[in-house]
Amino acid sequence: MIAVSDAVTKLQALSEERAARVVSLIEDLADLEAREDAEDLAAAKEALADGEAPIPWEEVKARLDAVHGIDQAKG
Repeated sequence: MIAVSDAVTKLQALSEERAARVVSLIEDLADLEAREDAEDLAAAKEALADGEAPIPWEEVKARLDAVHGIDQAKG
């Protein structure tokens, strides 16, 4: 990940038009992440509200291993 100070330095080296386009893309990505976070939160709240017991993480890892052949114990 690039440091903020390095990013600012690189933006300052760009033309105004190009820097504005880069900043616009960054803002769009931030908006997209915020929407995804909101959707994830809504899905989590819905899952908790359905009354079913949560699946323990160890069981999830075992299911992943069985379905995808991934040895979750290593990671």
